[in-house]
Amino acid sequence: MSEKFYLRRCEKYTIWEATEPVEVDVDKLRKCEPPYEGNTSEELWKYIDENILDWNSDFTDNEHNKEVYGEDELYSLLLQDGEHETSVYADSREKYAEDWTELGHKNEEYRKTGRFQCLHDNS
Repeated sequence: MSEKFYLRRCEKYTIWEATEPVEVDVDKLRKCEPPYEGNTSEELWKYIDENILDWNSDFTDNEHNKEVYGEDELYSLLLQDGEHETSVYADSREKYAEDWTELGHKNEEYRKTGRFQCLHDNS
């Protein structure tokens, strides 16, 4: 047997991370265009989802809204990737581990499995 084989250890886990909370100033949103007119958290969420998180440039680029809410504060509500630092608040490895060992070959065509062609594993 002249064929090369490789062993590798694998681990699967989930990490939850989040940005620091950004305060929503409801009173300022009531003065923006369009104005927020609701009174419940459900109505506020719908307003934010439709006007801010939807990357609605009409809302975030509106000069009136920038003046009312403050340009930096308004853009902070977008929670853009890379704009806010995140920190881990839960890691599944703290409670359990899902790990296994594989026997196989290095193979550039297997991109989704880390360029490794697994022949056998103990999972």
